[in-house]
Amino acid sequence: MKLKNHLIATTLVASPILALSSPVETAAFCVGSVLIDFDHQIYYTLKTGRYDIAGMFRFFREAIDEHLYSIPYIGVCIFHTAEFFLTVAILSIFFPLLKYLLAGLIFHIMLDIFDLIRLKVPFIRAYSLVEHLIRRRMNGYPFV
Repeated sequence: MKLKNHLIATTLVASPILALSSPVETAAFCVGSVLIDFDHQIYYTLKTGRYDIAGMFRFFREAIDEHLYSIPYIGVCIFHTAEFFLTVAILSIFFPLLKYLLAGLIFHIMLDIFDLIRLKVPFIRAYSLVEHLIRRRMNGYPFV
């Protein structure tokens, strides 16, 4: 899903959260919903050795979208994994504000999964680090 769509959806959902919660809690939700995609920058940097944000967006728009239906597996986005979510959930026991961050992460991943199902490629990415360790051996990975 594109950043613009995530920003719009997050804004729409954050409005009622703000009515029921504090501005800081709402901000934590928004941070979880949007900055989760920082792992795309990490992936891009590891693949290309470059750090530019504009290049990262171009990489995902061109390279991945072009190969979306011809590759079995794209890789792992670390902040989109079950292990990362579990870590945040455990930490939220000790730091209650992280519950809002976790809610933002869950909201984001639900949007991503819905979009991948719509594109008919729900398993193009790994949802777990263990899954990644198994799938990275697949024929066609890495594709770029």
